[in-house]
Amino acid sequence: MQDKVNGRILLLFVYIVAFIIGFWVSTQYGYGILAKSAVAVAVTVSVIFIGSLTFNNSSVFDPYWSIAPPMMVIFYLAMAFGDQPVDANTGVGAILVASPRILILFFLTLAYSARLTWNFLRSWPGMTHEDWRYVDFRKNSGKAYWLVSLSGIHLFPALMVFGGTLSIWVTVVQGYRPMNMIDLLAIVVTGYAIMLEATADKQLRTFLLQNKEAGKTMNQGLWSMSRHPNYLGEILFWWGLYLFALAANPTFWWAIAGPLAITLMFIFASIPMIEKRMLYRRKDYKAYQEKVSMLIPWKFFFKSRPS
Repeated sequence: MQDKVNGRILLLFVYIVAFIIGFWVSTQYGYGILAKSAVAVAVTVSVIFIGSLTFNNSSVFDPYWSIAPPMMVIFYLAMAFGDQPVDANTGVGAILVASPRILILFFLTLAYSARLTWNFLRSWPGMTHEDWRYVDFRKNSGKAYWLVSLSGIHLFPALMVFGGTLSIWVTVVQGYRPMNMIDLLAIVVTGYAIMLEATADKQLRTFLLQNKEAGKTMNQGLWSMSRHPNYLGEILFWWGLYLFALAANPTFWWAIAGPLAITLMFIFASIPMIEKRMLYRRKDYKAYQEKVSMLIPWKFFFKSRPS
């Protein structure tokens, strides 16, 4: 228990230092806001990597994925309107009154962040535990592990998140359209994504607590319709953010590259990796694969899943 508490304290320290340094460095240059955000991300991730290296644990980086979205909302607000008075007539106050879209976006990203970060923290034993994927990377890469960790565990996911949060940049900095029907769709998709992922994680946690023996596959609730409902919720969250950007300023439609890249990453990298592990560890997983859709719950829409 003490290891868990100490681990959380160390994580908090690393992230506070990383975000402060990242923000400070980004303000030292006269580039545009998007370039400043890229600098802030690069510096922040570099500091977190130093934390991973210091504690010999790449899982130090894991919370970054969930913490980044609301932090990017705050960053873009600070960069775009931070030098203006905060009241109902000018500055940030006027922006939030004139465009509640940003306020809604912030609270949705905050809800996503708080839930997903807590989901990680409550099951993370502390600095003595490292994600199984990173353990495998250590075994396979040998002395080159920290180079693999920097590129594959830290920089690549950070690049994915940065791409996904381009939607936030469009919404906060470039948005000019008033609230419209696309915003309503964005709220529904993003809110549903958060609830879907939360429900899937809760069902899985309950199942694991009730089934201590190894080798048994979760095939109940949402997991009876999709083998990865939590990942489906995650993917939908990033598409929801893109819908906010589309509602705010359709000129920047190319921000679709972010959610598209994240979707492809889950389909062609994350899911195949975990499925390979499940096939090795669980005897019933092959039968589960044959009965349940990988991602989209076709059984919910059709009587039988298409082949």
